[in-house]
Amino acid sequence: MNKAEFQKRYGNSIGKPKLSLLLGEAKTPFEAAKLAVGWRFLARKNVGQGQTVLLLPGFGASSSSMTFIKRYLNSLGYKAVHWSAGFNHGEVGKLLPQVITDIKEHSEQAQAPIKLLGWSLGGYLAREAAREVQQNVSRIVTIGSPVIGGPKYTAVKTLYDIRGLDVESIENSTLKRFEHPIVCPIVALYCKKDSIVSWQACIDRFSPNVEHIEIDTPHLAMGVSKEVMNLLPYALGTPLK
Repeated sequence: MNKAEFQKRYGNSIGKPKLSLLLGEAKTPFEAAKLAVGWRFLARKNVGQGQTVLLLPGFGASSSSMTFIKRYLNSLGYKAVHWSAGFNHGEVGKLLPQVITDIKEHSEQAQAPIKLLGWSLGGYLAREAAREVQQNVSRIVTIGSPVIGGPKYTAVKTLYDIRGLDVESIENSTLKRFEHPIVCPIVALYCKKDSIVSWQACIDRFSPNVEHIEIDTPHLAMGVSKEVMNLLPYALGTPLK
C-alpha cells in the first residue's frame, strides 16, 4: 500500500493525541479500584477449554502489566502465557523474531494455532508476527494498538525523533506490510479518549476480517479495566452468553 492509498482511506487528519487527553489517564487508579472491587463478580465459565493465549505488553512495560488479564483468562479456562521477551523496549526489529519464535513454540506445544492478545505496541507486534506465521495463529485481539504509522501517531513519537529515528520511513515500511494481509479474525479495542495512541491509528481499514469495539477506558488503565475484562471472552471468540 502506498501513501496515496493510505490518504484515500484515512485522510490527513491523524496526528499525535492531544495533550489535553492526558488528564484522562488520571482515571487509571480508579479503574484499578473498580476492578479490585468487582473482581469476584466477573463472569467465570470454562469457555477457554485450554486454548493458549500469548500475552504481549505495551511499550515501556513488562509482562507484569498483563497480570490481571492473565489471571482472568486463566479463570475462564484459557492457558494464558506471557511472552519470553519480558520488557518491551520498543525495538520492533529485535522483538518481532522473538514473538514469532514464541508463537511457533506455543503452537507446537498446543498442537494447534494459538490466540494472541496485545496491549498498545504489543498488539502491533502480535499482528505483524501473525502476518509471518499465519498457520500458527487463530485469532488476534489488540487493545489500544496502533495498526498504522508505527510511532508516528502516538505520544512517544518525540522519543523516536530524539533518538534520530525516521518515523516517516517507519510508517512507509508498515504500510508495505499490508500487501500481505492477515486473514485470521482480529478484534481491535480502542478508545477515542486515548492519550497515548491516536484512536484513528487503531482502526484497520485493510484487513479482511477485523472488528472494532470502542471502549471508554484510558490507555494506561486498559490492563486493569473491568470494561476490558468483560469484553475479553467475546473478543477471543468465546462469548459467555
